[in-house]
Order: sequence, then C-alpha cells, then structure tokens
Amino acid sequence: MARPSNRIILIASLIFTSPLSAHEAETLFNQVNMQAQVERDVPNDEMQVMLVSERQGKNATSLSRDVNAEVKWALNLAKRNKDIKVSTRAYQTYPVYKNQDVVGWRVSQEVQLKSHNMAGLSELVGELQEKLQVRQMLFSASKASRDVIESELIEEAMQAFKRRALILKKHMDNKDYRIVNLHINTSGQSPQYLRAQRSSMKTMEMASAPAVEAGTSKINVTVSGSIQFF
Repeated sequence: MARPSNRIILIASLIFTSPLSAHEAETLFNQVNMQAQVERDVPNDEMQVMLVSERQGKNATSLSRDVNAEVKWALNLAKRNKDIKVSTRAYQTYPVYKNQDVVGWRVSQEVQLKSHNMAGLSELVGELQEKLQVRQMLFSASKASRDVIESELIEEAMQAFKRRALILKKHMDNKDYRIVNLHINTSGQSPQYLRAQRSSMKTMEMASAPAVEAGTSKINVTVSGSIQFF
C-alpha cells in the first residue's frame, strides 16, 4: 500500500515544479546586462583637524599632568565656539628605549575638531598651536551635502539607464522590455588629507591660523542591472 502513495507524491511534485522550471528558462531569454554611471564634483564643506599634546621626559606622572593640563586648556578654548565639535581621542603612555633600556617616557593625547565653519576652525587651530601640534587636517563633503547630491545623481543615473535601454531596443526589433533586476551603488572620493610636520616649540609659538583651500570631492552613482526583451 505504501508504493501507490509514493507515486502520487512524486507526480504531484513534478506537476508543481514544472511551471517554476519553465519560468526560470523564460527569464534567461533575450536578457541583457547593462549599467550607467554619473558623477559630480562637490565642494568640500566640512573641515576636520587632529591636534596632539605630546611630552617626553623621565617622569611619566609629571608628563601626564602636563598633557592633561594642555588638553583641558584646548577643550575650554574650543568649546567657546558652538559651531565646532570637539572630542578627545587616543591617550598613550609608552616607554622610550635606548640600548634596550628604558630611559624615559612619552605621553600624548589627541584632540579632534570638526566644523562647517572653516574660517572659525582655522582661527582656532592657530590659537591652539600655542601648545598643541597639528597632526592631521582633512576636508570632505558633509553627509547632508552628500545625501542631496546622491539623490540628484540617482535620478540622472536612472535616466541614463533608460536611455541605454532604448538604444538597445532599436537593435532588438523594437521589442518591449522589462527590468529583471536593478542595483544602485554610490561611492565617493576619499577625504583630502593634509599632514603636518613635527614642529619645535618655538615654531609652534609663532604659528598663525593656517591658510586652507577645501577643494572638492567626487561622488559617483552607478545603476546596473538586467533587462529582458520580449
């Protein structure tokens, strides 16, 4: 009695799976992969600066006290400007070796500043260089700016994708087409970095607000996918 039951299950399975196989075969017919890409140069509207307080000497406790005092001074100065976001970063204490012997200590801590107000941030950096060193400076397009531009570029990329589909249609006997799958990818140029060289204390005391040119970032949007003519 078990065998007829098995045959019925097998027949039912074949009946229900056959249309799926036919559909899969259909979607592979007259299918074309294509893509369209658009890009735009966007003004960098955000500036980020990394400064560091660093001391080296024999007494690690005394060095830490000096670094903490300088960082506290920098934070109080930076917080006067509400347009500037300020935060502390890596705090490090590590030994200095000579001939495999510990001869001293180096203590450092970073202060990160970020703002859309580049003139105000540049002026602040000039003041902070009285005690801190500029380790890194970078310029980028803010997230808000990128979101607006990316939305505009997606519109342009979709129109470019459709234009390419119409060009192909002419060579496919003007058959209708449908989109089988579609992918949208956005990418952008890495932020522009300016690295600062180590300066002596005397040079730092003479430092003024740096002259900056923010430049531009490139944003790309790519629309890729498959279309099927029928």
